[in-house]
Amino acid sequence: MGTLPHILTLDLGTSACKATLFTRAGRVAAQAAIEYETAHPAPGWAEQDPEAWWQAAQAGVQRLPPALRRSVSAVGLSSHRGGVVPMDGDGRPLSRCIIWMDRRSTAEVEALVRAFGRERLHRITGLVPDTEFSAGKLLWLRTHAPEVFGAARLYLQPRDYLYYRLTGAPATDYTLASRTMLFDLDRREWWDEGCAFVGVTPQHFPPVYPSANAPHRLSPAAGEALGLPPGTPVALGAGDRPCEVLGSGAAGGWIMVSTGTTTNVSAAVPGRPERVDPRVMCSLHAVDGMTVLEQGMAASGAILRWFRDTLLGGRRDYAALDALASDVPPGADGLLFLPFMMGARATRWNPAARGAWFGLTEAHRTGALVRSIMEGVAYELRACLDILGEMAVPVSGILAVGGGARSALWPRLFADVTEYPVRVPAQT
Repeated sequence: MGTLPHILTLDLGTSACKATLFTRAGRVAAQAAIEYETAHPAPGWAEQDPEAWWQAAQAGVQRLPPALRRSVSAVGLSSHRGGVVPMDGDGRPLSRCIIWMDRRSTAEVEALVRAFGRERLHRITGLVPDTEFSAGKLLWLRTHAPEVFGAARLYLQPRDYLYYRLTGAPATDYTLASRTMLFDLDRREWWDEGCAFVGVTPQHFPPVYPSANAPHRLSPAAGEALGLPPGTPVALGAGDRPCEVLGSGAAGGWIMVSTGTTTNVSAAVPGRPERVDPRVMCSLHAVDGMTVLEQGMAASGAILRWFRDTLLGGRRDYAALDALASDVPPGADGLLFLPFMMGARATRWNPAARGAWFGLTEAHRTGALVRSIMEGVAYELRACLDILGEMAVPVSGILAVGGGARSALWPRLFADVTEYPVRVPAQT
């Protein structure tokens, strides 16, 4: 890394690309976020246009002060995980990315379970068989989009696609590779038998590096597009969750709870535990020698966004919804909400589950509905922490991060429902 004073990070979230300039002391010098759309062409489907990621990255960086952009010594990346971007031999996307929250590949995941067994899949890959991961999506493409599958020469995850656009070279890191359900966690290499079942080879994926590596540099074309010095080292970084775990300082029994589009409960532990509950995912951390125990819900903040945009027509912002919910007493006036709008992941792992309100009457107002959504998520968090306790993973408290941590109410609900102390870092 050079001696220039700033580091640029690009984070491809589920709803926006965040461009941030950090000083070498870790302080935020400037930041911009550009949203992009998620297409839902059928119930349970979720797709994004890779070109929209690149356009958002360009727009976000261009909003940062030009003088600071010229003082960037390195670039680092993160993104949501599990998505699939099929690329042709000329390095162009063949279709939109099927992102992590897409549920269309249920039958394909069931085929993987029949072929290998749920326990063996969990033992080799560390993952609970689910539609989130790349393997099921690849099988779906093979069956339902054979022209795309046949033309694909490379499969990239979202961060990998951005890395390719920045450097012109394919690369990935261990945190993303270990979220494909095609990577052998203990051997730290592609799982040949799983790849063969899906119909791909290890050569269909980028070379795998440690997260801190910067194997390639910013291309002249990308440098011109972003207003950055060409030749700047581009570090791979990691998947969004390992980056959050690292940045939150989760350790010593403090569990990271990240609430954004969804809510993820993560514990960083040394090595790979001998016994992992079959409902808990284990993937490689951005820190060498460590793993992350994860439990991810299917949706949380996305439900509030749906409520705001669909039921309220976008007439209220999140701060107003938070205030309305805070005026309602605990228990949401007897209203109970099941937060399974996109199926149930941790802890229940039931893709057929659906969201529901119980006890709804004409007396309930907007604040009660919002509070019931937030309380429903809090009770699912408690179920996740109970599983960690059963695994003898120490739990001392909660580090709340993500957009949900900026809520005045949600961290308090987490503390009340789980009976653990909750801290919110200065930067979430």
